Amino acid sequence: MSTDLAEHVVVITGAAGDLGWGIARECLGAGARVALIDLDADALAPLGHAEDDRILRLQCDVADPMQTRAAVDAVLARWGRLDVLVNNAAVVTPGDKIGDLSATHWHQAMSINLTGAWLMSKWALAPMRRAGRGVVINVASQLGSVAAAGRGAYGTSKAGLIALARAIAVDHADEGIRALSLSPGAVLTGRVLRRYGHADAARDALAPRYPVGRLGEVEEIARTALFLMGKDAAFITGTDVRVDGGYTAV
Repeated sequence: MSTDLAEHVVVITGAAGDLGWGIARECLGAGARVALIDLDADALAPLGHAEDDRILRLQCDVADPMQTRAAVDAVLARWGRLDVLVNNAAVVTPGDKIGDLSATHWHQAMSINLTGAWLMSKWALAPMRRAGRGVVINVASQLGSVAAAGRGAYGTSKAGLIALARAIAVDHADEGIRALSLSPGAVLTGRVLRRYGHADAARDALAPRYPVGRLGEVEEIARTALFLMGKDAAFITGTDVRVDGGYTAV
């Protein structure tokens, strides 16, 4: 199976992160035009070739209604269409127990991880509905389905992303729009490396928790996202696709 995204426009939030850029690379390889959206404009600047007119870099706070609408408007002004939205922007709050979590950190997790995805979806759905086609992918997490100590705010926001994808799928199926969530397990990203110091430490700490005995790779998650965008996944909607090495199976 191969995914052809020629002429398609894909919008990816949190695009400066390893996973966001990994998904973007797969989309570009499949022929898509890609809008990279992130709060950190400096981190977006070196991604891809500066002269590649298939890349649009946009700074945006996904928790801001006006900035998200302006970002979608900028995509439409550049390319006149929007075919796929990947809601990948996320923040991990401090690892406090629910009873100790500050209201600031709770609201931060909800506003960026969940409300940001709703806002981006709200604006992106308008051109999708006019075109009678579209795909929304919410990058959730295994922690949207199972709990982990100290990750209450993060997990709750990711569970909300799973529910949001189902709601979009049900509300807009008759308009040719699919929506689903993609839930990775632990992936060897820069965020994980910063937390554990180096790759071996991350593997030693995390891999034993997974039946497959290892961590995921960015490319594995990105290629799953690419598949879900394409025609071969046309009958997949309203569900959560777990790419978690069996973590939630035990």
